[in-house]
Amino acid sequence: MTVWRDVWIAAMTGAVTGLGTFLVMTTLILTMQEEGQGGLAVSGLIIAESLPVVLLAAVTGRIADRFDSRLILLVAGALQIGACLALAGVHGLGPRILLLTLLCCGTAVVQPTRQALLLTMVTREDLPKASGLTQTASQIGTIAGPALAGFAQGALGPQATLRWAAVAFAGTVVAGLLYRTRRGGAARTPEHVAAATDKVRLDSLLRVMTVGFAVVVGAVAAVNVVDVFFVKSTLGASSGAYGLITSMWTVGMIGGTWITARLLGRAKDDGAIVIWSFVCLAATSALVVLGSTMTTIAPVVAIWLAGGVLNGAENTQVFTVFGRRAPEHARGRLSARMMGAVQGAALLGYAVGGVALEFWSPRTVLAGGGVAGVVAVIAVTPWIRAAVRRSRRPVATAEAGTLEPVTVTV
Repeated sequence: MTVWRDVWIAAMTGAVTGLGTFLVMTTLILTMQEEGQGGLAVSGLIIAESLPVVLLAAVTGRIADRFDSRLILLVAGALQIGACLALAGVHGLGPRILLLTLLCCGTAVVQPTRQALLLTMVTREDLPKASGLTQTASQIGTIAGPALAGFAQGALGPQATLRWAAVAFAGTVVAGLLYRTRRGGAARTPEHVAAATDKVRLDSLLRVMTVGFAVVVGAVAAVNVVDVFFVKSTLGASSGAYGLITSMWTVGMIGGTWITARLLGRAKDDGAIVIWSFVCLAATSALVVLGSTMTTIAPVVAIWLAGGVLNGAENTQVFTVFGRRAPEHARGRLSARMMGAVQGAALLGYAVGGVALEFWSPRTVLAGGGVAGVVAVIAVTPWIRAAVRRSRRPVATAEAGTLEPVTVTV
């Protein structure tokens, strides 16, 4: 039975901590841009946000599966709060990157723990609905984050904004105290303890989906570095306008999340869900190319809104397939590996975006990232279709109705 009380706590926590994350990142990016730093500085901040997820994937996954989820959330939340408060008191690119990396080490631990805990709270049938609820709440926080940071930059200054972000990260600690659902620690069964030492195994469809997503995300990731320069330098917009445009993407994600959640409630074929997730990725990349051709703010707002709808659909599709196919005892490790693979590819894209801005205009780099995303989807399509065909020809195992597992190598 789904523990909806805990799902709602998870949703509210996602909203609050999402607000904190975007307050930090938007404030730092705007500060770097206003101090005259270039694309390499912004890409450095974005890399610092993602690097812990990649480098610590093997460790954080084991932590999520082995230790008490409550203890993990309390310790990691305290680390986030302390690092964020320290960020408010430093200047210069080096100290900011160092403290942001420390903050995101806490995030790297929280993410697989929270994902595995959420999957424990819900039944298979309720996965799309729970995904829609938690993603919507998180997106509400991210809507407020960029817009609030953009306006607070002028009214309060970056230091005060970062202090308020530290308060938001306290949500992780509060949630850890309130959850009734527990994983790891004393809650592990003897079977789970024995399985924790085994190789992490999963069917090939989820493996192919993970690697395919990593390829596409890596191709289009430069967009996250260049968009602030495109909006503020190329289009001549204000910090508030940049926050608004960023928020519109998240508004679209809410709509895409709930539309997809309703559709997936009736979907039984995981292969079809995977195919549609890559169709959404291709369409998202195409919208980025279209946005790069605009000369005024208004159409960019509309295009980013549509891109967010597709992005929300992608996230719900991935969550549903993962929740259906990942074994319970290994969800923390598999979640960490999936996020590590995708974020690792994104890191390469961030670095390329920062370097590219030294040679080409923001408009050119933005268009190039979108084109690369479309090309990447086309490149992985034959591989995805082959994996889907295999998933529709299940091999019998000792447990009827399951697929023959293969070792995940992401």
